[in-house]
Amino acid sequence: MTVGLLSTIAAVFYGGTVSILALTATFARRRTLRHEARSTLAVLVRGRAVEPHQADGRQ
Repeated sequence: MTVGLLSTIAAVFYGGTVSILALTATFARRRTLRHEARSTLAVLVRGRAVEPHQADGRQ
């Protein structure tokens, strides 16, 4: 396998993972699942800040 092919496979895998997490962070029914997906996205996509979780449960 060439380096270009491996890079393409990695890019597709990364893009798919970020896309699934973005959809989960947007459309999940449970608030905790949305929050966990947003936290994971913040790790994978640098420069994106996670909104702080408020003590009273509102976001």
